[in-house]
Order: sequence, then C-alpha cells, then structure tokens
Amino acid sequence: MALDVFISYSHHDKAAAAACAMLENAGVRAWIAPRDVWPGVEYGAEIVEAIERCRVLVLIFSANANHSGQILREVERAVSKGIPIVPVRIEEVLPTKSMEYFLGTIHWLEALTPPLEQHLRQLVDIVGAILSRDGGSAPGENKEPVRAPASAMLRRAGEKGAQRIVLFGLLGATAIALVSATTVYLTQTSVVSQPSVVSQPPVVAQPPVAATEDLLPEAVPYISDRDRAAIRTDYLPAPGYKAFAIGTRLGFATGQASEEAAKTSAHATCERLIGTETRRCEIYAVGTRVVLASGRPPMPSAPWVVRNPAVEKPFAVNQAPLQAANYKAAMERYATGQLPKALAVSSRGYAAFYGQSSQDEAMRRALEFCGSNGSIACLVVAIDNVFVVAVPETMKPVALFHPTSEASIAADARSVVAGRLANAISGWNAVAVGAAGRPGVMLRAASEQAAVEGALADCSRQDHSCRVIAIGPFLVEPLPSAKN
Repeated sequence: MALDVFISYSHHDKAAAAACAMLENAGVRAWIAPRDVWPGVEYGAEIVEAIERCRVLVLIFSANANHSGQILREVERAVSKGIPIVPVRIEEVLPTKSMEYFLGTIHWLEALTPPLEQHLRQLVDIVGAILSRDGGSAPGENKEPVRAPASAMLRRAGEKGAQRIVLFGLLGATAIALVSATTVYLTQTSVVSQPSVVSQPPVVAQPPVAATEDLLPEAVPYISDRDRAAIRTDYLPAPGYKAFAIGTRLGFATGQASEEAAKTSAHATCERLIGTETRRCEIYAVGTRVVLASGRPPMPSAPWVVRNPAVEKPFAVNQAPLQAANYKAAMERYATGQLPKALAVSSRGYAAFYGQSSQDEAMRRALEFCGSNGSIACLVVAIDNVFVVAVPETMKPVALFHPTSEASIAADARSVVAGRLANAISGWNAVAVGAAGRPGVMLRAASEQAAVEGALADCSRQDHSCRVIAIGPFLVEPLPSAKN
C-alpha cells in the first residue's frame, strides 16, 4: 500500500506517537516502527522499503535522534530519493555535522514550547500542503489516491496557504548538501530600462557551452560551493542514467531508466527546491556531458576585487549605486544580512547573496546572477558591510565605466586612459573630458574631491569645456540637484 509519511524518531521520544496519531486522525497514511514492521521480515529492508514508498519523511528531532546512526541513515535515504523532509525540533539542540550536511538549519518546525498539540496541528498543515503540491504521486512510483479524510485536510491546508513549510529534503541522488544554513537572497531578475548616459558598457553575449564539454563541478555556475562539492562526491560516482538541473539550488537524479527520465526527475527536484523563486531551473548536465542551453553568465576578469583601503567605507543603503539604488528595501535587507555576503551591480540589474560559506562564494554567485540578469559583466561593490570600490558622493553613478569604448573620449586616447587606470589600484581616480574629446586623468588622489579637481585641471591643459565623466569604476553625471 502507498504511504504518505514515514516517521523517523528515537524510541526515547514519546512525541513521535503523538505526531503519528495526529497525522492519522487527519487521514494521512503514516508508517512508524516498530508498529508497522511485519513479523519475520528483516528490519533494515522493511525500513528501506517504507521510506521508498512514502511521500514525506517527518523527523522528530531531539538530542537522542541527533546522535542516532539509524536515523541519520533514514534521512540520507530520503535525501537520495528526493523525498521532502519536515524536521520537527522538540529539544533545543543543534544538529551534528553529519545531520547538518543533509538538513541544514532552515525551515524547521520548532516544537519547543508547550503545548505540543498546537505544533502538531501545524505539522498536519505542512504535510498536507506538501502532499497537495506533490499532486498525488510519490517519487518513483504510482501511488494510490489519498482517501477522503486526507483529501479534505489537504484542501483546508491549501486554502490556508501553508507556505510556512518546509525543509524539502534534498535532491535526487546519493547525498546532496543543502544550501547554506543561512538565508540566500537573490534580487532583480529582469532587465530594467537604461538610464540616460553618454555610452553604455558593451553587451557581452553569454558564451555557449560546447556540445562536447565534460562536466567540471567547479565550473557549474549559480549554485553554492557545497552543491558543487556534492556533484563531485555524490553525483559523479553514481551509476546509471543521471542528470542534474540548476537554479539557485541543485537538483539531481541518478540510477534512472533512461536519460529522459533522469532529466525529468532532476528538473522536478530542482523546481521543488527553489519554490517560488523567480529564476527557474534548467538542465545543466546529462551524465558527464554539459548541455546547458542558456550559456554561461558573463563574468568580469579576475581578480574580481582589488582591495583599496583609501576608498573603502561602511555600506550605506542610500549610497548603493546603479540599479541597486532603486531598491531601498532590498538594500536594507542586505545591510542586515548575515555574513559572508556580497553585492554586485551593473546599469541593468544587481544581485546580492548573504550567509554564504565564504566571501569568494558570495562574490561569485552575486556576479553570476547579476551578469545573467543583464547580459553584461557586473562589478562587486560591497563585501560584507563595506563598499570595496570608490562609490561617488559628489556625482551620480549611472553605468560602469569602460574607457576603451567610451564615445566621449577621442578614439586615439581611449587605450591610454584604460592603461593608466589599470595601473592605479590605490586612492581615488577620476576622468574628465573636453569638447574635443581630450581626456584629463587624476590618479591615486587622497579624496573624491581631489580626484575630481585634478582630472578637470588635467583636461583644461589640453581642451576646453571640460566635465567629469568617471569617478572610480563608474560613469557619472551631475546629481539631480546640480542639474536644476
């Protein structure tokens, strides 16, 4: 018979029996040991079969469960089958490293405060919402329709919109690591209208993926470093037909009957994990062959950031440059987001990630998503709570400055300006240009104002009607108040 829920618990925890009773009273078909182990049947085989037949695994999480090798194996089995997991924390205890590998620390149902019954009612809603989203079928087989009481419960859960759910138990093969336990925040997925500027950064087409490209986990874009490691340790050694899909998360399937089945399962798992996020999943690899249709995101040349203490200052919401300036609420969330974090911008969009495993990971993912959103390479402007580039205050940044393609600079002077700026990695830099396109440059100034004055003075020596067009990495124009 098909199952709805497998209950994983330590025999010391009486809350498991209460959870089972509450779920079954709502019409959910639950499996719990030792009650449902058939006499004379090998215990381990019965556990494996029950997990494979269920549609949700409910983990009653306590200190005893935390250190149980049996429960860890049950969780791993659910993860490997792409079965959603709902951890119910009944004791104030942090997961072991092994348990955290599979579960992370997000979207737990906290049942620490009495009465337990109110938390179990929430569990019923959560499980009901998952079963409803599942559409009536479990991973890997056709299930019997849910009997009437459960159907009624699912409708009620759906009407309540139980989006408070769930830690979806990761992904489609041997052991996928969950995205970092801290929040991941992705911004601005659409290309916005261009501001009025003298010239725009050149559009960088996303490079196509060669049909014969072999899978290299460290080259997979968008996903976390932990998911990249899981590709190497879990996906690559797995047998049979396999595939994985990427969005902000990773979903994969192995041991499938065909390539098409592997792709379908991997894509469905990835979509389930990303939930309502705007960016959807796409198949990245089938077997060990990369098949990404959209191409890779445009990225700036390494190093992405050269620290310049002379221009660094604390991150301030009202000083966020380019498109980030239009999203105050998002910048406020970045300002309070957990470290490590990074913010990348262009004139077409921005992306920010916080709570990552390292600053490098935060920068890489922010640049990839920002570049993909706008189809041009972006710039890291903030790491943690510090602006790491020269963000102007006396003028308004309107685009990234690319001297080699800047139309207002005389053609024969563009490469010279670019070369001089490339070698000036300390202090403030500014560029001015006159009516005839002759540039003036001020490098390594002690302040923004000194850079502006020096660039204008240098320009005036060879041209007239000079105006500042760039400060630091930004193309600039006068502040709105200065135009009036």
